[in-house]
Amino acid sequence: MMTRNQKLIRYTHHFLFWTILSFSACTLSCTNHTHKNDPKPEEKIFPEIHTGPATFHALGGVIETFTVNFEKFGNIPVEEYGVVYAFLPETTSVELVVDGPYPVAKFKGTAKLGLNTETFKIGFPTNMHALSYRAYVKLKGGEVRYADNYFSRVY
Repeated sequence: MMTRNQKLIRYTHHFLFWTILSFSACTLSCTNHTHKNDPKPEEKIFPEIHTGPATFHALGGVIETFTVNFEKFGNIPVEEYGVVYAFLPETTSVELVVDGPYPVAKFKGTAKLGLNTETFKIGFPTNMHALSYRAYVKLKGGEVRYADNYFSRVY
């Protein structure tokens, strides 16, 4: 016959065995972990752009050029860039976005740091007296980023 102490020791050993086994199973099955040598995902650095001034034909009625200023490129390739613009009856705030209701002046040249200017020759529609515009850049993967500034001009 087992003594009371022997039973207690035996139950304690079983308890410790199952506790250690459970802890080991939980620790080894964990898949949400990182190691110091694991590569980190590359941080997205977006291009920084600003809307530059548009030039108008000396006789009026035509936009000659738009300008996009690239301060930095970032690490995501640029697929497209240009200016979203809107002719309006008066200077009102509108949301100038690519694929919105307003036209886009898409630049054909390859983007470079600094001022990128392109000629468009866009005529002013009748009954419109204001122009609003801002620069945009479309990145690889389809994301569109906009300049933090825009212009509104009355003509």
